[in-house]
Amino acid sequence: MTITTPETTGPAVDVELDILRYGLTEVAREMLDSLMRSAFSPVCRDILDCTVVIHMRTDEGWEAAALWEGCMQHAFIAPHIANFVMDDWDIDTMRPGDVIFTNDPWRGSLHQADVNLFRPVFVDGRVEFLLQSTSHLVDLGGPIPGGFSNGAQTHFEEQLKLPPTLLYAGDVPVRPTFNFLLENNRVPQLVLGDLRALHGCLVVGERQLQELITRGGLDQVRAAGRYAIDATEASMRRGIASIPDGDYTAEDFLDEDGVTDEPIPVNVTVRVRGDSMEIDFSGSGRQPLGNCGTAWCEAGRCIEAVKLMVDPSTPVNSGTLRPIDVLLPAGSVVQVLPPSSCSSHADIGPRAINVVSQALSQAVEESFAPDTGTALYVGFSGIDSRPGHEGTPWGAYGLAGGGWGGTWKEDGVSFCVVPIGNCRTSVQEHVEIESPLVVVQHEIVIDTAGAGQFRGGLGSVYSVFAESDTLVTVVADRLRRGAPGSKGGGAGTSAYGWYITNFDLGTHGDPLDLRGAEPLFGMFDEDGRPDPNNGEFGRGARYTSGKFSNLLVKAGDAIRFVIGGGGGWGDPLARDTARVAADVRKRLVSAEFAAAAYGVVITDGEVDEAATAQRRAHLAAEREQGRWQVPVANPTTWII
Repeated sequence: MTITTPETTGPAVDVELDILRYGLTEVAREMLDSLMRSAFSPVCRDILDCTVVIHMRTDEGWEAAALWEGCMQHAFIAPHIANFVMDDWDIDTMRPGDVIFTNDPWRGSLHQADVNLFRPVFVDGRVEFLLQSTSHLVDLGGPIPGGFSNGAQTHFEEQLKLPPTLLYAGDVPVRPTFNFLLENNRVPQLVLGDLRALHGCLVVGERQLQELITRGGLDQVRAAGRYAIDATEASMRRGIASIPDGDYTAEDFLDEDGVTDEPIPVNVTVRVRGDSMEIDFSGSGRQPLGNCGTAWCEAGRCIEAVKLMVDPSTPVNSGTLRPIDVLLPAGSVVQVLPPSSCSSHADIGPRAINVVSQALSQAVEESFAPDTGTALYVGFSGIDSRPGHEGTPWGAYGLAGGGWGGTWKEDGVSFCVVPIGNCRTSVQEHVEIESPLVVVQHEIVIDTAGAGQFRGGLGSVYSVFAESDTLVTVVADRLRRGAPGSKGGGAGTSAYGWYITNFDLGTHGDPLDLRGAEPLFGMFDEDGRPDPNNGEFGRGARYTSGKFSNLLVKAGDAIRFVIGGGGGWGDPLARDTARVAADVRKRLVSAEFAAAAYGVVITDGEVDEAATAQRRAHLAAEREQGRWQVPVANPTTWII
């Protein structure tokens, strides 16, 4: 049965196909649930750095008909990965129960720590579908556990890298492949558990997909897949068509590449023509010497910005990508060439999304300001020395969580991982059970959100105490200036790190009390106080980069990070004074920052309307004369 209405634009609603397309999505959801329930490592089980996809064989290649993501970026690049892999693999040699493994960035993986498994689904002797499961693995060898090999300049210095390789043959593990992966690994028990979970969810997916085909018929299920893709494409095109035709440009920067201290520009021109779009990164910085570029994945990942702005509600599949062409200059930060290292993709990805959203914000009112722009990834590893655990290798991850940018209608989301992942932060109780770590603080920090008519989401503090000697890897950016604002909004605070010897929660519990804390990175004034407006980067700090590895945190010591919030949207002098007062009462904004950034005078917790009107008029006049600009967010009560 097909339903049409006079208001229908795009494909007519076919009830049977609609049911079947959601059946495909339900298969994907069950796959991801199976993966999460059976995974061993926290990166997959808790953080949700994983995704599953149902690809469909078409005349145009392999197209993603349905997926269920834990990690948003995997969803946007999955359609490309399937085609990269199957271009390498002879489909006529595939047999039921075969599973192909690859983690090669130039064949589709984000970086070598992200593994991709593919399983064919046969119907009447022909491969009709390809199931994919993807996850970050805790370790695959190399100098740095977890895959963010700061300081590496080639992929030869990183983890193991495999082209498409048979992992299971007829659902029987291929022993040489497993031996190779597990014998070059610090935590083989976790990796083996995750590989089995990645395989098991494919088995679940095939069983349920075959049942769907039995009930609905192959032709109808394939038609439902095409219907799902076409419906998403039509919705994306309607959203793009709402943007005025034109060329919109923006520029942002990575702080540096971890090898040199040169900022790396990320330039974009977004060309809108009718219901199609071209995203052109020409003019972006050269291929970095460090490991912070990407091999190709911005071809899909940057489209997240468009999706969030013009079509946030429809499912992601190959139809999401169809209306958009992406140009990636070879040998640039968004398209590094082998043998470059591209293990640390967690900052260039957010930056690519930020510049696209900044460019499109020039064209439409319904826009949003950039997010924190750095995942502030922290990797932990070592040999456990706790009683009863002596000699056990271990690994863990932390995501500090910053803020998303303010939007045209509401404040940004606080305490949230950047959109490339949209993952959860670690389950701290699990970290403390499975690792010699104690997460002593993970909470919102006052005055970290960019000011605006709609402020950004707030950033956070993340403090971790080591019960055993621990090696730490950090990947952080936005250290010189936080997430920029949009439409006149202010920037969020930048990121900071400290090392605290002989940590005691009673003494060191206030994240704004810096007594006894050694600066690791950040913008500091001459007294050691964080100052993103006038400070000097790296002054008095151990590192002049936020990208470093193998920091030894001795047992009894702690590390602390403060990550900034999102940028503000719109003029902060136009923010509803009642909302400013509410933020002050909730200790999200200090009275001092309310006066400095919003022009709102708070007395005894209430707005002094007369003084506020006078101050706002004064700041507006000063801005007209070029003597005032919205200050970068920064806590006002640092203690040194």
